Amino acid sequence: GDAACSTGLATPAHLLQSRYLCLYLDNPGSMMTSGVGHQGVRLRPSRQSLSVEARTAGFGKPASSVPKDLAMPKGTPTVKKLEWQSPLQVVKYPDPRLRVVNAKVAVFDENLLALAREMIQIMYQDDGVGLAAPQVGVNIRLMVFNPVGRTEPGNETILVNPEIISISGPRLLMEEGCLSFPGLQADVERARDLVVRGQNEKGEPITLTLGGEDDENIWIGRIFQHEYDHLQGILFHDRMKPVAVDTLRSALVALEDGFVAAHPAAKIKRLEAPKAAKGV
Repeated sequence: GDAACSTGLATPAHLLQSRYLCLYLDNPGSMMTSGVGHQGVRLRPSRQSLSVEARTAGFGKPASSVPKDLAMPKGTPTVKKLEWQSPLQVVKYPDPRLRVVNAKVAVFDENLLALAREMIQIMYQDDGVGLAAPQVGVNIRLMVFNPVGRTEPGNETILVNPEIISISGPRLLMEEGCLSFPGLQADVERARDLVVRGQNEKGEPITLTLGGEDDENIWIGRIFQHEYDHLQGILFHDRMKPVAVDTLRSALVALEDGFVAAHPAAKIKRLEAPKAAKGV
């Protein structure tokens, strides 16, 4: 899930923005062709297939394999009884719960649906478009999203046990933020095209084909990849180039120091020290 960002950039045609996922186009003219901004994005799942199909034009050649960091971790546990406690709260960096292995869900009941519904409420409270379960301290493979946010409820997707089947196409550099990193934003590069398989809250299969030349599917693909990383124990600054990380370094260290001061016994993964320049 992603946090507040500046609203003073460009026009809606050149800006995809929400308080959960802040996306600024590195080269707006090369991507946004329809003049549709955040408020024009829609998710229209088929009632029959429960799938989202992107236009095929512009898709790159499918990758022969999914990168290791995007594959389902080996030895992923399975949860057969879901335990969580309301009210939920957003977990902040560097809380260790953001780094653990998240379990697959094997029970699809009212308890799971109640969890997803509360996650959606939290998402809307922050004017959001996506949220992953580990961000509220529940370490299972579950995410919720609505690409148009709270202004149009009814477009929510509940995605359980998602897996990336293929990933390809050009890579897009966009600015992201995250609720687990209050007030911090920087550029993150991600693939444009991907195919995703998962289940809904009833355990029924879902297939998402995202990206291509379709603005809404590019937007949904970006939301999905950010939330999927949370399920992998990967945080948005892990995806940044060193120059981007350096813009956040002092703030990240401050978050780490504050967390350790409040939780002296906690073991956290700290930001790696900057690499020395060549010849130094």
